[in-house]
Amino acid sequence: MKNILFLILAIILLFSCKNTVKTSKQVEAVKKDTIVVKKDTIKKPKYPSFLNIDFLMGKFDPSKHKRFVRIEDKYTNKHNVYLDKAAYHAFLKMYDAAYKDGFKLLIVSATRPFNYQKGIWERNWAKRKNIKDPVKRALDILKFSSMPGTSRHHWGTEIDLNVLENSYYATEEGKKIFDWMTENAHKFGFCRPYTAGRPYGYNEEKWHWSYKPVSEIYTQYARENMKDDYISGFKGAETAKQIQVTKKYILGINKNCFK
Repeated sequence: MKNILFLILAIILLFSCKNTVKTSKQVEAVKKDTIVVKKDTIKKPKYPSFLNIDFLMGKFDPSKHKRFVRIEDKYTNKHNVYLDKAAYHAFLKMYDAAYKDGFKLLIVSATRPFNYQKGIWERNWAKRKNIKDPVKRALDILKFSSMPGTSRHHWGTEIDLNVLENSYYATEEGKKIFDWMTENAHKFGFCRPYTAGRPYGYNEEKWHWSYKPVSEIYTQYARENMKDDYISGFKGAETAKQIQVTKKYILGINKNCFK
């Protein structure tokens, strides 16, 4: 009888050991799978595949780019203007919130490709023909307007709202809108890149707002890859290197818009 009991116990222990080995192998397999996932995650590219210098400089058609969407007429006073999809969806939520609080947000400028910005720049260049020194001429334009290829408006992450005059935001109506944006824009991902008190760059723009979740990626890409030597194709482009446009204007933004 004792022998039979010992035999039964031996059989039970044998099956128990087999199950333990099997379980250990399964756990080890799971661990290996987990490690593979981690490695795959590490191998993912740092930047989106479409992001390159041409994109950064606005040398593409936003109407044909998968990242962009046309802004509905009710939200803008322009026709056929585009915005990054993520920035646009965030704006729509911000618009609704502002509207409920009694404010109407109107987009007066959004994505501006290279050639559009070139038109703005060269009109300003012609108006300042009395300034003979090309660097001084360029610097005068750079108080508010970007050189083609260096504007954040190329990216589709930037919006100019309501009125393009700082003085407007000192009026009763303008101040209410600006105060609302200052208090609430960050809740929807927007920041103001051109604040007062920065060491260099464009003058303060109370109307200009940037969709940070996307624009900070492009800002970092510019920081790593953009060079003044790339800036060309318009009147006065030769001044970019002397002025240090990349460092002082592309990257000369409010630190709250880029960390």
